[in-house]
Amino acid sequence: MNLIDNWRRIAFRSYSMWSLYLGLLALLGSEILYGFFGIEADPYPLGKAALAFFIIGIFGRLIRQDAESVVFRRGLFLTAFAYGLVMLFQSLGGAVIEDRQAPEYPHNARIEQHARIIPAMAEAPVELVKARGVAPEGEFLAIAVPFIGEWEGLRLVAYKDVIGVWTVCFGETKGVRPGDRYTVAECEAMLAREILSYRQGLHRYFTPSTLSDRLPVKRDVAYVSLAYNVGVSRAGTATATKRLNAGDVPGGCEALTWYNKAGGRVWRGLVRRRTAEKGFCMAGVIA
Repeated sequence: MNLIDNWRRIAFRSYSMWSLYLGLLALLGSEILYGFFGIEADPYPLGKAALAFFIIGIFGRLIRQDAESVVFRRGLFLTAFAYGLVMLFQSLGGAVIEDRQAPEYPHNARIEQHARIIPAMAEAPVELVKARGVAPEGEFLAIAVPFIGEWEGLRLVAYKDVIGVWTVCFGETKGVRPGDRYTVAECEAMLAREILSYRQGLHRYFTPSTLSDRLPVKRDVAYVSLAYNVGVSRAGTATATKRLNAGDVPGGCEALTWYNKAGGRVWRGLVRRRTAEKGFCMAGVIA
């Protein structure tokens, strides 16, 4: 393969080539922001910016490359660049920043073990493992606290959240003041109380047959995790709950994964959480 004689000039000084470079950067922008900085930005404005850069870059290669057109080509590039900046700020407007400085929750390894997905059953017949009633609180909390706590994130020292509310532990805001500190055990106890209140509220939406036969402890944790994330009323009236009450356990577990959006778009963190919940939910189903 032979390069053209002035390839360096074109590669590093051509407005159209820089438009193509910026288009590629914008196309990969959301992945770069998330991978290196933990920022989950809206990819759609960045996609619009990439399209604009590519169009300008392609058009720039087709017009005459001479001194007379340099002002026009420069203007096209600067217009695309300004549009790209606007789209970047728009994509960051609703961004979520992953806190990578927060201390690692000590139950991470156990969460990873529990959250492995059971393969989809496809058309295979399924048999339900009888739940034999709702699990005692102690047995439930032994699984629910580390599972839900991992997704909520642990902060032992009080901090201001994105809207300025003082928060601590696993997202607790009640009575939190600057300088408050807690141990992991204290935070877990606080979370346990909240989880039990959500569990009690959600169980009111389950039929007696669901509570007695279709709610092994891990499936109970999966549904309570959804309720803790989206609210008891929303989870209780969800298709996932209706299907479970109707006896369609695999269908209910699948419907848990539908709650993966916030602000009208899919978020990676919610996809991972819903996937883990589905894995727990399917733990009581065998082919």
